[in-house]
Amino acid sequence: MTGTSIDGIDAALAKIEGEGLDIKARLIRHCSGSLGLMAPQLRAAAMQQPMTTGDFATLAWEFGRIHAECIDDLLRDGDQIDLIAIHGQTVFHDPPISWQLLNPAPIAQQFRCPVVSALRQADLAAGGQGAPLTPLADWILYRDKEKSRAIVNLGGFCNLTILPRADACNCIECIQGFDVCACNQVLNAVARLALNKPFDEGGCAANAGEICEDLCTSLYEALARQREPGLSLGTGDEGIDWVNEHVGKAKPNDLAASAAMAVAMVIGDELNKSHIDEAVIAGGSARNKALLTALEKSTDVPLRMSDDLGVPVGIREALCMAVLGALCADGVPITLPQVTGCESPAPVAGMWSMPFGWDE
Repeated sequence: MTGTSIDGIDAALAKIEGEGLDIKARLIRHCSGSLGLMAPQLRAAAMQQPMTTGDFATLAWEFGRIHAECIDDLLRDGDQIDLIAIHGQTVFHDPPISWQLLNPAPIAQQFRCPVVSALRQADLAAGGQGAPLTPLADWILYRDKEKSRAIVNLGGFCNLTILPRADACNCIECIQGFDVCACNQVLNAVARLALNKPFDEGGCAANAGEICEDLCTSLYEALARQREPGLSLGTGDEGIDWVNEHVGKAKPNDLAASAAMAVAMVIGDELNKSHIDEAVIAGGSARNKALLTALEKSTDVPLRMSDDLGVPVGIREALCMAVLGALCADGVPITLPQVTGCESPAPVAGMWSMPFGWDE
């Protein structure tokens, strides 16, 4: 998985047993890697900066090669890979058009197994938003018989999955999921433009700053407008305009502190409306202590980390890709009409790459 924050690549090796919606997934090991010099190229593509077709073709090929290297680093002698599921890098999202850039051919060739990617496209073709993509995988990984839960993804954009108690009637039909607001997109832009850093590690700069009420209010109002039922966030929703407007007019640490509080307030509003028993925190900004402190102040819902449930906060989405890939292979639609708005989800999603000589 590589998210819209474009801050690294995460890989999860999972053992998946069972079939269809009865599958159980267990994380074996995981690793994370750097995108290196590819990160600014991917960010330029996502920011709609012009490139030649040759540039895009090379970027997609090299991106596939980096995935293969990361997967190779993850494996140990004796590991047998049956399926690889890869999200690809979202460089444009404005439904029904969405592009998760990737050339999977180098991956399929190296590991000699099927590779599934472009998991959003079938949903988009069926009239859906293609997002959020992970609610059904969250149900497989996080459902609980006694508690309703919100899975809070603090990624480039924050999205929530709302899981009913697992013993509730028609619990699949009751799963909800939606995008909330820009999250790391804003926080990382503040870090790049005001702090001259790729991101505010641990929220240290934000913790050292003071929250400016005017700054916080203006960003809160802008982000609160992003929560529009039935629509997913994407290109043009990154919140960069707010950052550009205030860089140089406020102390960098104060800007970081105000941004973290505004993001937390919008997320807190949604949690308070959801009537759930607890919220499970995951995603890159789950390590941002300033954001977590602000979120604790913004909601009455008890918070716990995804690590407590056996899924490290930074690996949740990569593990979700493994689950979604397995569901696709079993012919289970991976998106939910009540989440994405699709009319009739496809029984087998994704684009499949089968290596030469692969024997099913």
